[in-house]
Amino acid sequence: MINGFATISSRLSIVFAILFTIAACGGGGGSSSGGFIPDGGGSGVPVYNLEISFFDRNGNPTNSVTSASAATVEVLVTKKGSAKTPAASILVSGEATIGELSPAAGTALSNENGIARFQLATGGELGAGAFTASVAESPDTVPVTFNYQITQEGLRLGSFSGGVFLDGVIDIQPEGQLSPSGIGALTIAVADGDGNYSETEELVKITSNCLISGKASIDPLSPVPITGQSTITYTATGCEGDDVITATLSGSANSASGTVSVAPLTANAISFQSAEPELIVLKGTGGGTGRQESSNVSFVVVDTDNNPVPGISVEFALSTSIGGLSLGNTTGTSDSVGIVSTSVFSGNVATVVRVFARILGNNVSTTSDVLSVSTGLPDQNSISLSVGDGGFTVENGFSQDGVERCITVRMADKYNNLVPLGTSAVFTTEYGSIDSSCILGVSNGERARGSSSKCSSSTPPQGACEVSWITQEPRLPTIDPSSVKRIDDSDYTCSGHNGTSGPCPNDLGGPRGGRSTILVTSVGEESFVDQNGNGAFDEGEPFVNLPEAFIDHNEDGVFTPVIGPNCTNPPTSSSDCEIAGFEETFVDFNNNGVYDENNDPEFYNGTLCPPEGDGVYCDRSLISVRAQTVLTLSANPRWDILIATTSGRVSNTATEGVTYDVFVSDVYNNAPPGGSIVTFSTGGDCRLVSDSSFEVPDTVSRGAFGASLQIDGDGGNGTVTAKLDPAENGTPYSETFNCSTTAPPDPNDPNGGLTVGG
Repeated sequence: MINGFATISSRLSIVFAILFTIAACGGGGGSSSGGFIPDGGGSGVPVYNLEISFFDRNGNPTNSVTSASAATVEVLVTKKGSAKTPAASILVSGEATIGELSPAAGTALSNENGIARFQLATGGELGAGAFTASVAESPDTVPVTFNYQITQEGLRLGSFSGGVFLDGVIDIQPEGQLSPSGIGALTIAVADGDGNYSETEELVKITSNCLISGKASIDPLSPVPITGQSTITYTATGCEGDDVITATLSGSANSASGTVSVAPLTANAISFQSAEPELIVLKGTGGGTGRQESSNVSFVVVDTDNNPVPGISVEFALSTSIGGLSLGNTTGTSDSVGIVSTSVFSGNVATVVRVFARILGNNVSTTSDVLSVSTGLPDQNSISLSVGDGGFTVENGFSQDGVERCITVRMADKYNNLVPLGTSAVFTTEYGSIDSSCILGVSNGERARGSSSKCSSSTPPQGACEVSWITQEPRLPTIDPSSVKRIDDSDYTCSGHNGTSGPCPNDLGGPRGGRSTILVTSVGEESFVDQNGNGAFDEGEPFVNLPEAFIDHNEDGVFTPVIGPNCTNPPTSSSDCEIAGFEETFVDFNNNGVYDENNDPEFYNGTLCPPEGDGVYCDRSLISVRAQTVLTLSANPRWDILIATTSGRVSNTATEGVTYDVFVSDVYNNAPPGGSIVTFSTGGDCRLVSDSSFEVPDTVSRGAFGASLQIDGDGGNGTVTAKLDPAENGTPYSETFNCSTTAPPDPNDPNGGLTVGG
């Protein structure tokens, strides 16, 4: 019992001693680094804060390393939560992504000030890198990273002039004073120690008082990445006087400078406001809306607060006076709202011109936008039509209403300059329906502007516009539609093979089925060759004489509404009207009710006819310029396929050793839509020697599509199948033909399968 009591008493004494000790440590305010709960929390290891600094050989902060100046890397280690109390004798690990680090082991102990030091040299590498510091024995200490760059030795900033490097000099253009809202160019080069362009990308910091105060801006923004040389745009936005520009190479003290001289804000500034219109026509060719021979060019004069300044005298000049270009007034005075204007009058030569405006009494000046001088009228050889997505052949065009094609017209004048905004184009079509007109550079046709149209509903570009052509009736001639040629006609004749029906590679003649001519016209002038370059038509110069425009149904290039003595107008049948022009109509430009050939006399018609030649050897009156294209209305789902030898003999069997043409068309002998695929496959003992697949081109050519076919085999018979997969939503079609092959020679026959003669 006594032993037991003693044991219990001893244990109680130990407990009391422990409790007393705990109370003494906690309540007595001991060291923050002591106690049972370590600084690092749950890991039991202290946690530190790390800070990285780079210094050059002169002790200046840097982020750059060169072969001439290795960087000293200092990692400051402080105890976490201790107001940056330095932590000595801490093993710090350092890692650099490029360059050569020492100590080579990548570790260093922090000194009594908590600093662990490393050295970082180039190691022969160039580029950007990152240095990471960490404490391996403290997993809860967060690593830190510092970005740096390794550059060439002795890099310098400046500019080149005549191939010579000017150290420390920024090239600034333009020379002289910049207007308060003017734009200049700063050209800065980075050169190596030999004065050659640097091959590495360097960051260059650009500063100035005006840039710092927001009274000027640069593009791109500082710091600017420069490899060799770069030009930076400088814009004055309130700066005045001399603005010293300083460029500093990142990570070094190398710099260059230059001065931009900005006109004082107390002086007047002038800027271009408008030119109305921006295109004027040649002298003597004006008249009507959009055909002015002069333009009003305006500038605005403002004070230091950008308020209009009245009563300021301004001097004007032209960039060129070629062809007789002239100014209405060479000086002017700004009005109550600071506007000062002059007029530019056209000459007789197409060109571009600018107006210079300078405030009298100082060197502040500006330049207008480009003003164009041209005829402003489309000429015949500069008008064209194009067809949008889907191409020239319209799948199901004969059987389905509402299939659309977007038609684009483009026009230019004699000098191939774009015609003015507002030039109208008028359309008509043989079959289907089409928007009546569009206005170049202003608006597309009414249906083309619809949200469901394939055309662009936005404002068209200058010189172009779009209309919508859509399938609907009519699809055949109004008079005697039965006269349209078909591949199953009783009088069928094909010059490409000896068949009595079926697809023909040649034109079957007119009237042709499923071919719709589209015509566009506009008021313009004929085209001529200006052999002496004087901008006017001279007697004897070559030109293309144009009759009145017409829609060419039969595509023969001639207006032929009545042909032959037995073809009445309008005709009661197609007898003696084989060329199928009996429904062609013309554009009666002079409203005299008669189709005019304009060949009595045959004069050049256009505004470039000089006044002295008008009615003598040319005519200043205008004509209809025109362009036409053809769309094919496919008669799908009926297709036909025919094979014939290259000598033109139609066959139902393909024989080995013979080359065949396989022709595909609809009932009107029109080829499938562009993008359709024709494929060949064989069965039995027949094999393909020719290609197995052909794509139909997008074309307006007349006649069936043809593809080449050759087979071989081992002496047996089989089949060849030709299949058409139409583009868009057409129905596939195929036909199968017999084929026969020739057995190869018997290898055991000493004569090689040949009969030996006696």
